[in-house]
This record gives sequence, structure tokens and C-alpha cells, in this order.
Amino acid sequence: MTSLSVFQEKLGILRANWRYPGWGIVAKAFVIFFLAFGAPLTMPFVYPEVMKEFGWTLTQATLIYTYKSITGAIMALFIIGPLVERLGLKAVLVTAMVAEAIGLASFLFVQSLWSYYLVGFMIGTGQAAVIISLKLLVSRWFMRNVGLAGGIAIVGASFGGVVFPLVTSQLIPVYGWRVAFACLSLGIFLVSIPLALSARANPTEEDVLPEAVQASAGVSGERLRAVELDFGFRDLFRQRSFWFIALATCLSAAVDQALFQHSIFYLTNEVGLTRTLAASAWSVTFLVGMAAKFVAGATFDRFSLKGVAFWNLLLGTAIILALPAQGLLTALVFTSVLGLAHGGLVVDSPVVAKHVYGPRHMNRLLPLLSGFNTLGSAIGPVLLASTYDRTGTYLAGFTLYLGLTVVAALLLWRVQPVYRDRLRALLHG
Repeated sequence: MTSLSVFQEKLGILRANWRYPGWGIVAKAFVIFFLAFGAPLTMPFVYPEVMKEFGWTLTQATLIYTYKSITGAIMALFIIGPLVERLGLKAVLVTAMVAEAIGLASFLFVQSLWSYYLVGFMIGTGQAAVIISLKLLVSRWFMRNVGLAGGIAIVGASFGGVVFPLVTSQLIPVYGWRVAFACLSLGIFLVSIPLALSARANPTEEDVLPEAVQASAGVSGERLRAVELDFGFRDLFRQRSFWFIALATCLSAAVDQALFQHSIFYLTNEVGLTRTLAASAWSVTFLVGMAAKFVAGATFDRFSLKGVAFWNLLLGTAIILALPAQGLLTALVFTSVLGLAHGGLVVDSPVVAKHVYGPRHMNRLLPLLSGFNTLGSAIGPVLLASTYDRTGTYLAGFTLYLGLTVVAALLLWRVQPVYRDRLRALLHG
């Protein structure tokens, strides 16, 4: 079955179950992703501005993303999971959005390198918890369609990626980069936080059972619990599959975010596009990413980790297409394939976590995988920037990162979706 037919099948499921309350949660998550995650995606637009104003190097300018990501990784690995279990998902989500919005508004006060990095710390503290909390929120309501539901929700971030770069590129020449980035906090304060407060974060077993199994399957909640894997959270760290997933997640994120954070600089300085044309080409990444999230989510639901492995190879393809880019047309080819790859790889973690280990440890496991993702995101851009500063070209860095995508794909290919297979055996056995 092709990805298109899988997608059409999933749309049929969505239409047949549109009254399921989980889809309302997806709609709210969509809007929050648009405002709270889409806005900070414009970060690459600040790099040329601070380099010009303060005389910083590319490495110094992009280190804000590294510090933001390191902060997010620490939050995800050690703090968010325990906080969700102690304070509740909604409290963590709302607090995170407040921190992120304050961080964006604080661009108004940046006058030095340390204050610039402090802004990154504040945004990273909030943004990491926002994306993890939203993925957890959606995954709590879905079992069979966790990939599709997550994909639909995260499309909101892609819409933000299309809208906010164009808005920011127009605001900066008129109001300056400080005011332009501070304005991005308004939607979080005025819309995202009220929506999060109204969301139902703790569905009951009876709430999710209609989606978890087909109505005709006659499966009770007790039988559904019986297929869960019987081991404690600490036992995960003794399993080879966990470390394969963690390493693949880290490598994939390093490459993905390196390409993302360097796209504007690469398109303007290496390909030769103007800032407006570069913004337009970069927006195509998010436009393609919208459709990619639907297709990838449905594909991951069907093919599980092998589908995720294939999507890592698409990321490598984007690198290959970046090298010969000269002019707008070839730049659009590169950004389109990058959008296809990135669109799928931002919806994979709930699928991987749930297909391999089931729902029992999602509150701790999903933040942990997000932590490895954020750790890779922290390392990737600055390593590519350092390579560029030393060599004056992206060739060496792109070659290295191409190899990393292959390694990530091979690691994921070797992991079995144990819980997904047990659930399928229950439904069809």
C-alpha cells in the first residue's frame, strides 16, 4: 500500500470518528503549536542582524540556539517528566508558555553577548516543555492513530513556519530585530495560554477505548492493559533497543536542526539569494512540511520504525540537494525536500515511544527521547558553524552529516515495535 493510500485510509478513520473528543484536543494543540512553537522558528533571522550590529562571528551568533537547546535537553532529560507526574501536564504546559513568551519579549533588552544567550536560555526552558507537553497531551488521547493525530497537531508549527518568517522579515527593516522578535510573544500570552487552560489533559480509560480498538473488535479495557509490557521504567536503560533509539534520535536532530539553523545564512551567503527570496524559499520548507506531517504520521502508524528510518534517509537526500544549489530554483528543490524530511521527523517520537514500549511509561519516556532530540539539536548547528568558520565552506560539514543520517536509519531499522505488534496480535488473534 502506498503512502497516499495509507493517508486516504487514515482520513476515512478521521471522518468516521470526528465526534471523538481527542480531535478537539488535536485542534487546540494545532493552534498552540502555531503560536508557541512556530514563532521561535524564526530564530535564524536574528543571526545576520546581531552579527552586523555587534560584529559577532557566525559561531557566536548561532550559539544562542545551542544554549537554548542545551537548556531544553536538560529540562527534557531530568526535569519535565518528574514535573508532569508531580504537578500535572496542564500546569507544566502553561508555565512553559509563560517562560517562552517572556524570553521572546526579552529580546528588547539584548545589548551584549551574555544577555543574548540569556534570552536563549529562557526560550529553551519554555519551548522544550511546550513541545513535550503537547505531544504528551495528544498521545494520551490516541493509540491506533497516534502518528496521524500528532502530525495534524504539529502542522500548526508548520503554518507558523510559513507565516512568521515572512512577517518577521518585513518587521525587522521597519521596527528593528528587537521589537520584531518581542512581538512574537503576544500570540502566546493572548491565545495559547487560554487554550491550554481549557484543554482536558487526563482522559479516562473509557474515553480512549473507542479510538484504541475498533468497535467491532470487542476488546475490553482489561484485555488492552494485558498487552502492556511488564517492566519498570529503570529497566529501559538496560535494553539495547532504547539506546539505539536514543542515539538515532540524537543524530537525526543534530542534522535536521543544523540544516534548519543554517538555511538562511546558506541561502543568502552561499547560494546568493536576497533576504526576502531566502525567506520565501525557507517558507516552502514549512509549506511542504505541512503535508509531510500528515503523510509521515500515517506512514509511521502503518510501518512503524522502518518508516521513521526511511524518513532519516530523506534528510540525507536534502543534504545532497543542498550542495549544487545555485539560484532560486535549485534552492526551492533543496528546501522542499528538507521540508518533507523535517515534517516527518518532528512527529516520530510519540510513535516510536508508544509502538515500542506502550503507554505505561509515556510521561517519563517521551520527555527523555525529546531530551536526546534536543541534545542533538544543540550540538548540530554549532558544530556545522564551527566547521564553516574553519574551512570557509559547508562541504566538509554536509558530508559528515550525510553519513550521520545513514547511521540513524540503520539503528532504527534494527528496533522492533514490540507493543504495536502485541496490540495487533490482540486485535487480529
